[in-house]
Amino acid sequence: MSRFKFACSCGKRLAAYDWMVGRILSCPNCGRTLTVPTPFQAEDQLSDMIDKGYTPTRRRFGQPMERKSLLGRVVLVVVVGLLAVAVGVLLRYLFHSPALYP
Repeated sequence: MSRFKFACSCGKRLAAYDWMVGRILSCPNCGRTLTVPTPFQAEDQLSDMIDKGYTPTRRRFGQPMERKSLLGRVVLVVVVGLLAVAVGVLLRYLFHSPALYP
């Protein structure tokens, strides 16, 4: 009783056992009716989806691969750095104020 994975045409990743081949079920994501493929058909389907640019991930099987830009990451690091400096200056002002030390 081995388990294999297959996907709906909406991209939802599903799992089935060998004894479930040929059964009809509905996709929990889109509601389409599906017939559970054989493990070999599921493997062919997976390779076809990868050829089309889809990536097999745990959460989103059928989503196209996306490339994150280096500029976006640099901007994020700079913004977080500036926020950290601003919080540091604020804390220094609050706790090292002359009013606290008469």
